[in-house]
Amino acid sequence: MSQIHAFFDFDDTLLEGDSILYWLSYYYRQKPLRRIFQLLNFFGMMLFCLRIISSHTLKRIFLYPMGWENPLELDRLAQDFVKMDMARRFHPQVLERLWTHHLLGHKIVILSASGIFYLKHLKIFLPMADIQGSNLIWPNSFSLPKYEDGNLRGSNKIIRMNKLGYDNNQKLSFAYSDHHHDLPLLHFSEFPTCIGPTKKLRAIAVAKGWPIVEVAKSNDSTGSIHAIESNSSPSTKVLARLKKLRDLILLSGTIVEQTCDPVHVAAIAREYAPNHVQALVQMVEKKYPRQFNAEIHKNIFG
Repeated sequence: MSQIHAFFDFDDTLLEGDSILYWLSYYYRQKPLRRIFQLLNFFGMMLFCLRIISSHTLKRIFLYPMGWENPLELDRLAQDFVKMDMARRFHPQVLERLWTHHLLGHKIVILSASGIFYLKHLKIFLPMADIQGSNLIWPNSFSLPKYEDGNLRGSNKIIRMNKLGYDNNQKLSFAYSDHHHDLPLLHFSEFPTCIGPTKKLRAIAVAKGWPIVEVAKSNDSTGSIHAIESNSSPSTKVLARLKKLRDLILLSGTIVEQTCDPVHVAAIAREYAPNHVQALVQMVEKKYPRQFNAEIHKNIFG
């Protein structure tokens, strides 16, 4: 039997909102003297709003201050951030689906444009997952960080998967994302699912008959830069960009209340898994009716 894979985008899919903005908020709370760099964030966001720079460059500007940290100190901060802040922000129903795939024996792969310097610490809660993120290198304290092999977004996710030995047709695999930038990933798999999708992805999902999972949005959620780019009318985009600019200037939010406990979600996985398995069976049945494809169902569900 072939290995079944489940590919998950991270920001706005597994996680509610944009993890980079959560990281910056946490970082500046821990390092208040570094807040002088928020002037650079302000300048970068203005250039982004004026469409002078891309979101790729904007992310490099956001993460520039990390080049001033001792690598060991940065790693300690990143680990604490994942344990104390980011872990609270998972979408519970998507995390449940991930654990269901794991119980079925599927290999879990998380693909994110966010920095691997903190994403790697997700292993604390998801030890079975293959976690892939953007690898940033800080040449020195005075240079913007550079992507080692590109920003892990869009088609770059497929390039990374190819480098890891995955071919371009992942038969019987599953993929989850919220954004149309991840269409290459969703097409990469045989069974795509859209999580609280952008307007454009929602239209594509409806046309193609892809499942859509709606997720709740808390008042604390920052949303994401990419969602601002494409999820609204021009006037709404301007207002959303201004709100994001305000959030970046302030960037002093407190730690959120516990909205998701990933340890508990893992502990009770066998309780909720049957409901998720039923949804997966229905998805597979549409393409491969069990009465004619028993081996495929056995391969996926055991």
